[in-house]
Order: sequence, then C-alpha cells, then structure tokens
Amino acid sequence: MMKFLKNSFNPGIWMTFFVISFLPILLYLGYWQISRGIEKNEIWEAYSVNKTLPPINEKELSLYKKEDLLYRSIIIQGSYINDSFLLDNRMYRSKKGYEIFTPFKSEGQQVYLVNRGWTSNYSDHPFKAPEGNHYIEGVISPFDKYGLNLSEVETEKSFPMVVQELTHSSASKLLGNNLSIEEIVIQLSAASKGSFEPIWGPTELKAPRHWGYAAQWLGLALVLVILYFYFGFKEPSKQ
Repeated sequence: MMKFLKNSFNPGIWMTFFVISFLPILLYLGYWQISRGIEKNEIWEAYSVNKTLPPINEKELSLYKKEDLLYRSIIIQGSYINDSFLLDNRMYRSKKGYEIFTPFKSEGQQVYLVNRGWTSNYSDHPFKAPEGNHYIEGVISPFDKYGLNLSEVETEKSFPMVVQELTHSSASKLLGNNLSIEEIVIQLSAASKGSFEPIWGPTELKAPRHWGYAAQWLGLALVLVILYFYFGFKEPSKQ
C-alpha cells in the first residue's frame, strides 16, 4: 500500500478528460434524484394529511386556495356526460388495461373530468357511466398529463375514445361541444357509482425509489473517483 502511494500521480490526459466529463454528470443526476425524492415525499405527506380531512362540497371550493384543495376529498352532485376517454397502456398487477376518464357536470354547471379507475378490457365491462343525477365522491388532483404518447397512433374520432395520453388542453379540444373543463381531475372513490379499480396515486414513483436511483448515480461517481486515483497512482507495467 505504501509503495502504491509513493508512486507519482499520473492518471493520463484521457483518463482525466473522462473523469472531468462524466463526474459532474453523475453528481448532477444523483442530486436531481435526491431533490425529486424530497419533492415526492412532500406530495405524499400532503396527500396523507388532506385525505384524513372531512370531504368538502362544490360550494366550498371558492373558500380555499388552489394549492390547499389538492388531495382533499370532495362530494359533488350532478350527472355524467357519456363521452369517455379510455387511456391506453395502463399497467396494473402486470396486466395491461385502460383508465376510464368521463366528464361529470355538476349542479353548479361546472364540468369536471372524473378518473373512474382501471379496467383490463373495457369491451367486457359495462364502462358506460350511470345515468341520472347522483352524488359522487373522490379526491381532487391536479390535471397533469396522463399517459405517454410514443407513437403517431391517430386518436379515434368517436366516443368512447381510446387515447395514448390525456391533458387538459387535449381533453377540452376533443370534447368540444362548448364544454369548459375545470383544471382539476376528480379521482373517483371505489364506493361511488360508475367506479372501476382505483389505481391512482399522487405520484407514480414514491420517494424511496428516487433515493435508490440517487444512490446508484452517486455510487457510480464514487467508483469513478476511486478508479481515477487507482490508475493514477498505479505503477506502469514494465515491458
């Protein structure tokens, strides 16, 4: 070991260039995953707290700031508009299926998109929303992008409409009919009429997953530094 350390440090220009190029990237990716983990942890904590609060009704929405409404339970009276979106390629318990999103018009004349849950094959299920006026209960969530469109598959032109991804703008455009959709999604409870298997969570990945990724990136950075010094102090082989 002492003999190893007595050698002059000479890692070589290419090794130095490699470390200078990739070490900052690995450190950045590790830090980014840590920050994402902290962010996801805060979201799940807010969700855990807010879901224990009593449900609010539609008239109370104006009493809260938008950020304070997220992940609160809400009870709304109204009726479904049977123009459902079937979000494709949704995996649950290793099975491929759809998440069913259906507009709901409240007695206050507001239109909310309701995530009714997951089904493995909509053609074998009564996916049509219940008719008539009734109450639904669900969790208020932000209208983030749902799904991921990796291909140029053309969206169907009739309802129920199979889509690869769903955003507020795309849903508004596809629904048309002068429907103005609120910028939240109601995640329907399993006890409400018209619900399927609820699989929604406030984030797809939880904090520990991000911290695991961070450990991998930072571990690679540590290995890179160790190898840099190892080869830098290593005595050149004699011919």
